[in-house]
Amino acid sequence: MVRYVGVLLVVVIATIIAGCSQPNESNAEEGLPVLITLTCNPNLASEPCQDVEFDRPDEIRIMMEAIHKAESLPGNLNYGTQYKMSINNADGSVTRYDFSLGMDPKMQGLLVNEEDTHTGYSIALEDANQLRRLIQRRTD
Repeated sequence: MVRYVGVLLVVVIATIIAGCSQPNESNAEEGLPVLITLTCNPNLASEPCQDVEFDRPDEIRIMMEAIHKAESLPGNLNYGTQYKMSINNADGSVTRYDFSLGMDPKMQGLLVNEEDTHTGYSIALEDANQLRRLIQRRTD
């Protein structure tokens, strides 16, 4: 009986220690997409463009923060699309956007969900420039 209580105590302590340990990276990044792909629009040849994939959690987090902070634009949109953006989630679902940043660091970005092309979202100048730098690092 004493041996049984001793083994049970060891199991309980091990369970508590395991529950208090640092989460692994996949648990820490739960909820983030697994991949963001930017595919150049071949019809928009005014600026150089290169396809880009983001699969690192830090890069995906930066992209998603900019998307979540984007502000709705009023009125009808008349825009050109620099990239087709695909956001692949861990559950296999994919969200698609038209996405434009351009090269001008004084211009905001534009994001339009392909399911609602009548509503655009403005990406703040600071976030747009951060995304430009992120894309530049991946394409250099």
